[in-house]
Amino acid sequence: MKGQGVRKLFLALIGLLVVAGIFEAGDYVLGQPTRRTKAYFRFYRAWYAYCPLEAGKDWPHGLARFFEPFVPVWEEIEPGVHMWLDPYDMVSGVMLMSGQWEAKTWQALQPHVPVGGTFVDVGAHIGWYSLKAARLVGPQGRVLAVEPNQQTLVTLRDNIHASGADAVIVVLPVACADTETTLTFYAAPRANTGESSLSLTNASQDGPVVASYQVRGRRLDDIVKEAGVTRVDAVKIDVEGAEFLVLKGAVETLDRYRPAVSVELIDQQLKSMGSSVSEVMAFMRSHRYSPIQTAEYNTVFLPVGPP
Repeated sequence: MKGQGVRKLFLALIGLLVVAGIFEAGDYVLGQPTRRTKAYFRFYRAWYAYCPLEAGKDWPHGLARFFEPFVPVWEEIEPGVHMWLDPYDMVSGVMLMSGQWEAKTWQALQPHVPVGGTFVDVGAHIGWYSLKAARLVGPQGRVLAVEPNQQTLVTLRDNIHASGADAVIVVLPVACADTETTLTFYAAPRANTGESSLSLTNASQDGPVVASYQVRGRRLDDIVKEAGVTRVDAVKIDVEGAEFLVLKGAVETLDRYRPAVSVELIDQQLKSMGSSVSEVMAFMRSHRYSPIQTAEYNTVFLPVGPP
């Protein structure tokens, strides 16, 4: 196994050099920007997967300047998951470098996403969780992807189409709230579009917001009812501080279907929206949910009995 890993690493390095051509320090690498970007990040992933020497783990970082500027590229991150990824956007960049995103959280949710089931992705962003869930639930299942960011929605829909998941994933261009309303949404800068939020403070963590606009706020309970699903097996909520707002609008869903629930809990972000980690934890306990894992800022809850 170790020999195969070294061989893959060697082939990745050869491929990188073929695309790069011969260059001198400080010069840009020859070749097309797309090929250059793909070659660098594929080598990066292979290096971190198979590098036999701990001392050389950071070597790819030193090569980046010879391959920049990078450009957004299409990548098949895993079989059946095709995504348009921007190296300069934090979430996309992590996927390009590692081939995954929030692996521990997904590992905790995956056993609760059965064939024919329903997965709800609140704050779907560019679709990582939605696409992985679509592969699990299959053509008889359903994924509800909730995403209010107008710019991100374009990439989300493109990724769904490229992955052949149009028949399984339903995109809902709204924000989840505790009542039917109209909300102001703030789009975060390119450095981390995943920080887009109903809170101006939270959306500005990596620089000034690039846009703000009015979005429709809807209860998750109403979204689930109108989707016509007969079950909800797992819910992921990552909405940059508005998590408690989402949960208050999902009481019927939690009490009726008893899904597994992953909630991003960052106290500073929650407080900017008038709530806190302790308030969310108390809410989940009141609906007979217990935390089983906290990782990557996400807490995964499972029901411990009827509501």
